Amino acid sequence: MKFISYSVLLCLLLSLSAQAQESLDRKSDGTIVIEDFENDPVGELPQRWYDRDGNKKLINHTKDFSQHYLYKVRNNNDNKFLRYQGVTAKHISFPLINEDKENIYDINLYETPILSWKVKAHKLPEEGNEKSSDRNDSVASIYVVFDMGRVALVKKVPKSIRYTWSTTLPKGETGSKLFGNQQIMVVKSGEQDTGEWVTFERNLVEDYRRMFGDDPPKNPIAILILSDGNSTNSYVKADYDDIMLKPEK
Repeated sequence: MKFISYSVLLCLLLSLSAQAQESLDRKSDGTIVIEDFENDPVGELPQRWYDRDGNKKLINHTKDFSQHYLYKVRNNNDNKFLRYQGVTAKHISFPLINEDKENIYDINLYETPILSWKVKAHKLPEEGNEKSSDRNDSVASIYVVFDMGRVALVKKVPKSIRYTWSTTLPKGETGSKLFGNQQIMVVKSGEQDTGEWVTFERNLVEDYRRMFGDDPPKNPIAILILSDGNSTNSYVKADYDDIMLKPEK
């Protein structure tokens, strides 16, 4: 994968399809469950996730189109989760606003700033390096996409933070692309803990302020999932589960 280009992110922002008013599970402590895949049929694409451009739900595309998205819901010990396995680089998106830029889920990052998610890495891309154009592969990445950033080549670029499990970059390593509008943070490195569920938590407000130097908008545009191995021609396998926004403790 080269990287998610500014044109793709811009398209995601400008072409988000209007969604039905689907509700999100809200726990008594204020936690918002973005996705736990428990309501999805096993062996299928996740029902509420959209294609890479945010145009249409994956389940509403033709089979010829959706076969290139290598994400399927799996079940183990009565727990459903999302599995990626393959080489192809295509992210899937969970829009948090509609085409009118309305906050359809009533999310406020200042009330629930903690992004939490789980990953089980099985097979990492060989020599993957998210800061290298030639080796920019990742076993598991989650992006949070925000509002428009600085102008680049006459077009505004959406800001995003990419949290990634890297093959070679050390935990805590940061970087940027897309004229500084895509910030990268390595939250896990190497093969330690592969085959085990690992829970990650990041304070989005604090990370945004540190990376971009200002306050984030209260509601992000979308959350993206991406696993891939196409730059290094590597087979990659990873599971995702329990994507949530939590209040600070």
